[in-house]
Amino acid sequence: MDRNRAGVIIIQDDHIALIERNRNDETYYVIPGGGIEESETHKQAAKREALEELGVDVRVKALYTSFQLNGEHFYYTAEILSGEFGNGTGSEYRSSSHKRGAYKAVWVPVSELNGLRIYPEEVISVLVSDRSLKLTETSSKIGKSYQLSWVGSMYPYLDEPTCTEVGNVSVGRFGGNTSAGQNKNEDGCLVWTGVDWEFAVLLDAHKTASSAALILDEVERYHSLFTNTLIKKTQEAVSELREAVVGLFQNATFKQKCREVEGETACLIVVRKDKYLWWFSVGDCLLLLIHPELEALGELVQNHRSFYEWIGEVNTFDSIVPCYSTGTKELRKGDNLIFLTTDGLLECPHANFHLPDQVVARMKNQSVQDGVQQLLAEIEVKGVRDSTTIVAWKINIVEDGVMPSDL
Repeated sequence: MDRNRAGVIIIQDDHIALIERNRNDETYYVIPGGGIEESETHKQAAKREALEELGVDVRVKALYTSFQLNGEHFYYTAEILSGEFGNGTGSEYRSSSHKRGAYKAVWVPVSELNGLRIYPEEVISVLVSDRSLKLTETSSKIGKSYQLSWVGSMYPYLDEPTCTEVGNVSVGRFGGNTSAGQNKNEDGCLVWTGVDWEFAVLLDAHKTASSAALILDEVERYHSLFTNTLIKKTQEAVSELREAVVGLFQNATFKQKCREVEGETACLIVVRKDKYLWWFSVGDCLLLLIHPELEALGELVQNHRSFYEWIGEVNTFDSIVPCYSTGTKELRKGDNLIFLTTDGLLECPHANFHLPDQVVARMKNQSVQDGVQQLLAEIEVKGVRDSTTIVAWKINIVEDGVMPSDL
């Protein structure tokens, strides 16, 4: 009979806690974990296994990844609260049978994971990808540029709202509440910044995160094209953006990759160059431009949400006439807040964040990062299931914007 299992991923000082096993003269490693008892929740089982196999009491945090193989497997991030590492109480330590082999709790450098035999492979493959992502997020400052690329299958942020700074851009991520039934995150985002520009991609995939990952890979392949465009003079750069983005999605090789991927994604690309904002939108991600002059006229929402457009397995660029929208906007004098979000925020129960003024109210009179954190904390408390990714930044414009002739 298949048995569900739970385990813990504990990382300290770039080392991960593993069990080293030596059996029949072979050495391999396993992530601490074991079978879930009938009376236990997944988290309770993970906590018990950490005590039995590592000898430590832990705080179980967010679901890191899950998969199905002879039962369901759930692996959670965790942090050590107390105990003596390596002093496990499990039956495997007490057994006198040589057939069971030797057990030893060890710390292994994350940088060495690729060269070791570690089980379950389904968890390690995600972990290796995610650690590469984490290094990219924390050390990708090149000159005056910053970069981030992330997809929810790498690290889902379930039950774990977080906000990361990428230069002057705040990136908020929350995978949703597992208590509401959420078990995966299919969002993705990419942020690049330059001297007088920001380039952001926001993705909300269906079925799997594969289509979001495909677009991120493709955009990164075009990195030189986009950055070389954005360092041009403003008029030339903005006029070339549409051709560059649409050309990417109309490329025959890319469309073939879409036919082979599982699922499809909404895609919102937003670029700020000098005092102009440009966007490309397929699907239901939302772009707000928050400024007092626009707020007074009810002109905060810049794109419309379209619920039957995607890129991926179902691909609007395979249609006779591809469906998407683009736009260009002059930013107003003073502080302009550029705010992108996926639909988890907009469809949160017991909240009205589909109304732009509700978002404005949370973002006013505080830093962008604090505003994003407040929004994520609120939807967590209100039990949102769907994932939310927010990309937001503020730009101060010193020039007057266009005004009517009679003023």
